[in-house]
Amino acid sequence: MEPIYINSAIAALGYAIAATLSKHALAQGAGILRLSFVANWLFLPVFALLLIGHEFSFPLSYIGFPLLTGLFFFLGQMFTFAAIRLGDISLQTPVMGTKTVFVVLIALALGTEPISKSIILAAVVSMFGVALLGFSGGGARRVGMTLCLALLSSLFFAATDMMVSAYGSQFNASVFIFIVILVNAVLSLLLVPFFDEPLIKMPKAAWTWVLVAGVIMAAQALLLNYTLAHYQNAAVFNVVYSTRGLWSVVIGVALAYFLRMPTKKGDGRLWVMRLTGALMMCAAILILQF
Repeated sequence: MEPIYINSAIAALGYAIAATLSKHALAQGAGILRLSFVANWLFLPVFALLLIGHEFSFPLSYIGFPLLTGLFFFLGQMFTFAAIRLGDISLQTPVMGTKTVFVVLIALALGTEPISKSIILAAVVSMFGVALLGFSGGGARRVGMTLCLALLSSLFFAATDMMVSAYGSQFNASVFIFIVILVNAVLSLLLVPFFDEPLIKMPKAAWTWVLVAGVIMAAQALLLNYTLAHYQNAAVFNVVYSTRGLWSVVIGVALAYFLRMPTKKGDGRLWVMRLTGALMMCAAILILQF
C-alpha cells in the first residue's frame, strides 16, 4: 500500500481522537478561544520537526503563498473549534468530509481538473449526506449553525490543502509548511483580547485535555501537510482522510457504551441516521475516483 493511503488513514483517526478530546476540554471549561490559542501554538514546535536537517531558505517572490495559506489555515482552525463547541463530534466531523468536494471544486475553478459525471454525482450524494446529518436531531438552530461553521471550516481547509499541494514542493516543502503554521500561531494572538478569562485561569482539569488534544491535532496536521506537499495529490489524500467522519461516529458510540452513558428515547434512530449520513459522505468521496 502506498504511503499516501497509510498517512491519510492515520491522520483521519488522529483527527477524530483530537476532536473528541477537544470537546471534552471544552466541557471542562477550557473555552473555545483559549483552546484554539493553545492548540495553534502547540502546532509550532511540532511542525518545527520538519526543519531538522533542512536549510531555512526560500525565494522571497513566493512568500505570499505561504502567508495566504497560513491565513486560510487559521480561519479553518477557528471555524473547526467553533463547530465543535456548538455541536457534537458525531455531527461536526462527518460534515467535514465535504472538504474533499471543495478540493475538487477549487481544482476545477483553477482549471486543473475537467468536470465529469462522477463529480456531479458525488456532489449530489454528499448533499444528501449533509441533509441526513442535519435532520438527525439537536434543534434546528443548533444543527444549522454547526453545519454552516463546519462547511466554512471545510472550505478554508480545502483551500489550504490546494495551496500546499500546488506550491509546497516548488517553494521548499518543509519551510513552506512551517511558515504556514508560524502565520497561524501569530494570527492566534488576535484571540487573546476576546478571552472570557485569562489563560492562567483556565481550570486545571481542562489543561490536560487541551494539551493532549492539541498535540494529537498538531501531529495529524503535520502528517497531512507533509503528505500533501510531497505527494501532491490532494484529492486522493482527502478520499481516505474523509473517513474521520466514520471514526468520529465509532468513537462516540464506543464511549457511550463503555462509559454507560444514559440514552434518551430515539437516540438509536439518531445514531443510525448519523452513521448513514457519514457513510453517504464517504461514498460521495469514493465516487470522485471513478
